[in-house]
Amino acid sequence: MSDYLGQTVQKQYSNSTTLLQLLDSFDQWVDLSLFTEQFLANVWDMSTAQGFGLDIWGRILGQSRYVQVVQVPGDNFGFNINAAIGTNWQPFNQAPFYNGAAGGTVAYALLDSYYRQVLLVKAASNIASCDVPSINALMRAMFGTRGKCYVGYDLALPMQIGYHFEFTPTNIERTIIESGLFPIPAGMAVKYIYQQYTYSPFGFAGANGGANPNFITGFNQGPFYNNPTA
Repeated sequence: MSDYLGQTVQKQYSNSTTLLQLLDSFDQWVDLSLFTEQFLANVWDMSTAQGFGLDIWGRILGQSRYVQVVQVPGDNFGFNINAAIGTNWQPFNQAPFYNGAAGGTVAYALLDSYYRQVLLVKAASNIASCDVPSINALMRAMFGTRGKCYVGYDLALPMQIGYHFEFTPTNIERTIIESGLFPIPAGMAVKYIYQQYTYSPFGFAGANGGANPNFITGFNQGPFYNNPTA
């Protein structure tokens, strides 16, 4: 039982039998401790928030869960790469199945784990200095597990800053990168530099005789090997 008498009842009502009885009954029927615990975990704390809690933080920070992803032919889940026709099939968990559409823009809802990471970086970028160390820290926080990423000034082109990514981002990652998630110094033009895609199929060392074992990748990292030289 909580101390509702001293915390919620003003002195002029301290002798009201009806009011005190209503408060006493409500205090016995309703346990707010579980609600408070769940609210703090699922809404208040961004590091553990889920579902609608993250959506609330998204509205506060001005970062939607939905991103508009440009869908081009061949940017789908698949098993082969054919540079001659421009296809660029993706591995598991990287791109949707091909649905017959020639191209266009589709709305993609970020999963909680990925959306939470975007929101944390967005919150930090709102108060970060627009200097190289701060931007580098934000880039590593967002994409550090994907590969090297850093920012640098282009000495050949004054007033231009380059965001370098030494990996090939997925369409969703590229949309997030170019959405303005990272702060841009005032008066600077922006250029995004990505590492070109190299054929690195999924496989096991020694199992794929036709593929270079130095470029064999693991689960969710590359498409199945299907003799790209044929």
